[in-house]
Amino acid sequence: MAEPPVFISQFPRAYYDRRADVLSVTMREGEPKYVVVGRGTFVIFADEEGIWSIDLETESWDSDVDAVFPLIKIET
Repeated sequence: MAEPPVFISQFPRAYYDRRADVLSVTMREGEPKYVVVGRGTFVIFADEEGIWSIDLETESWDSDVDAVFPLIKIET
C-alpha cells in the first residue's frame, strides 16, 4: 500500500532546549487542534542538511490514538 501524502508547507525547524532536555521539531506554525501524548523511544534520521524523518516507538499512549490518528491523517 502506498504511503499517504504528507503536506508540509515550510521547512521543519528543530530546537534543543538543554535546560529542559527537550527536542522540539516544528513542522508548521499555528495552534494545534489535537495533542497526542505517549511514552517510548524515538530515532532521528538526519544528515548535514537537516532531519529526514523521526520514528516514534511508543510503550504507551495517554491519548485515544484510534480516535485521533484518522483525524490527523495518520493511517492505522
